[in-house]
Amino acid sequence: MDIVFVLVEPARAENVGAAARAIKTMGFDSLRLVNAGDLDAAHWVAHQSSELVSGAQHFTDLAQALTDVDLSIACTARRRLQKDRYVDADQCAALLADKHAEVERAAIVFGRESSGLTGDEVALCDLASRIPLAHPQPSLNLAQAVMVYAWELRKTLPASTASGQVSGETYARARQALDEGLAILNIDAQDNLAQWVSELLPLANQRELGLVRQLLRRLQQLDKLHSNQ
Repeated sequence: MDIVFVLVEPARAENVGAAARAIKTMGFDSLRLVNAGDLDAAHWVAHQSSELVSGAQHFTDLAQALTDVDLSIACTARRRLQKDRYVDADQCAALLADKHAEVERAAIVFGRESSGLTGDEVALCDLASRIPLAHPQPSLNLAQAVMVYAWELRKTLPASTASGQVSGETYARARQALDEGLAILNIDAQDNLAQWVSELLPLANQRELGLVRQLLRRLQQLDKLHSNQ
C-alpha cells in the first residue's frame, strides 16, 4: 500500500519542511502539495528530508490531488457538517491495515494551519479523522499532526502490508459498485441515505466489504433482468 501525505495550502514553508522530516523519519516518502507557495525555507527545516520537498507533487485543488487515490482520510480538528463519523488517528491506521489487500494508494489529508480543511474538502474524502486532545487549545501545529499520523501508521502498517499485492476486488471497485447501486435505486448522491452509506463503507472490514459486493451484484442482476423484460 502506497501512503501519500497531502498538505492543502500550507501557509508557511517551514511547516512543509518539518512535515517532510516527520514523514521521512517514519519511513514514508510521498508528499503532495495543494496550492503551496515558495518553498525555499522548507529546505532549511527539512534536515536530510529535502528530497521529499523537491520531489513533492503539486496540484491546484484537492480533487486533482486525489484522482489516483483509492481511499482518502481528512484530518481535521474541527467537526464539519459533511461528516457524521470521525475516527481517531490510531483507528485510521488499523482500518488501513485491514484493507491492505484492497487499497493500492491511500491519502492522509491535512488542511491549512489557520482554518484547516473546508467542509467541501472534507466531503471529498472517504473518512474524517481527528487527534483526541486533552485541551482543544493550543492545538497541534501542522507538522506535529503529520507526525502523529505518520507514527500511528508506522506502528501498524509495515507488518500488515508486507505480504501480497492488491487483489482484484479493491475498495475502489466496491465504492464504484455502491455508486452504481445507488443510481439504480434512484438515490441522489446528496441524499442523506447515500451520504450515510458512503461514510460507513470505508469503516467496513474485508468480510463486510465482501457482503456489500454480493448484495450490489444481486441488485445489478435484478436491474438487468428488469431492463430486459
